[in-house]
Amino acid sequence: MLPQPVGISHQGHTMVSEFALASIVYFLFTLGFVFPPPEFYGIGLTIESMFRRVLGDEAMHFTEYHMRLTTVRLLVHCCILPTYYFSAAVMFEVVELRLSHLLLSSAPLLLASVVSFYWHAGGTWKNHPLAKTLASHASHAGTWVSVSDALATEFRRVDKFVHGKTWGKIVVTDNWIVRCGLYVINAAYQPDVHMSIQSTDEHIDPETRLTSQFININVSSINPGSADFRIRLNATDYNDLCNKVSGPILNVRNVVFHQTLTERFEEAFKEEVTQNGLYVTDREIQECIGCLYAPSDVKISKLCDDLNTGDCKHCLCRPMWCMRCMAKWFANRQDQSTPERWLSGKAPCPTCRSKFCMRDVQFISS
Repeated sequence: MLPQPVGISHQGHTMVSEFALASIVYFLFTLGFVFPPPEFYGIGLTIESMFRRVLGDEAMHFTEYHMRLTTVRLLVHCCILPTYYFSAAVMFEVVELRLSHLLLSSAPLLLASVVSFYWHAGGTWKNHPLAKTLASHASHAGTWVSVSDALATEFRRVDKFVHGKTWGKIVVTDNWIVRCGLYVINAAYQPDVHMSIQSTDEHIDPETRLTSQFININVSSINPGSADFRIRLNATDYNDLCNKVSGPILNVRNVVFHQTLTERFEEAFKEEVTQNGLYVTDREIQECIGCLYAPSDVKISKLCDDLNTGDCKHCLCRPMWCMRCMAKWFANRQDQSTPERWLSGKAPCPTCRSKFCMRDVQFISS
């Protein structure tokens, strides 16, 4: 049952308005606190920064650090609802402070406290899900602690692969693949896993107008004590991941993804050129003189303006380049520090050096 509003006077209306504004601010702050943006990291407004003395050193005690982090994160996040209710009742007086309502809003916190106490197990952490996962990989004479020490040793090496921050963080060492979630830590022993690409998703950067592509990879273990999980990383980091994992990453679904900034620009370049219409010719199409295997499928013709207007010039060269080589040539002639301006840039023709822009490039129709 929801709390009933107290009788509202003129002063009460002001209080309600202030409470509504405070609620919006509290919601936005909570969203940023749970899923910290770079600004929150910059000012240290994260659980990792605020509780660093409790959490310890990740580099020295990797497993214990993340056990404490998931526990503290669970407890702190469960304080959000009772804090909101208590502020509404005491500071703004827009609802009545009732013990039953306070207990109801605190129920997640009470449950989280019981779970945390069980995980902690008197300081041994033996009941934490990560400890149980590591225990399933221990030898007959070993314990999860020995496996944890081995994992921490590998984490301290400089050649590990790390992607992301805190929640969603991926760590790949010589023998382990670890995904650090908000409240769950997944770990898999590399010799026991099969990795496969499941899908990709794309997000357009509003500043660069380029598409960032992310790859979703399933990690399945033959060890029944290690649950399957999924990792997500930027396509540009895929090669680094492949260099660190000991086994192949299967792509049975033939998922297509772009791994570098140049490859992503090639896709954007192709989309722009497609909108410029076709250049019709009856000449025989020859091989591209850049890669020497793809057909020459693009032609530079001044289309952005009148022939005698602007910086772009009319190119009289016959078609000699494929779309990919032309896109690479165009990208390499741009300011590499400002990729957001590549699409609006200009470049000289690879053959006659006549200046052209992206609107001057057409696909060939023979």
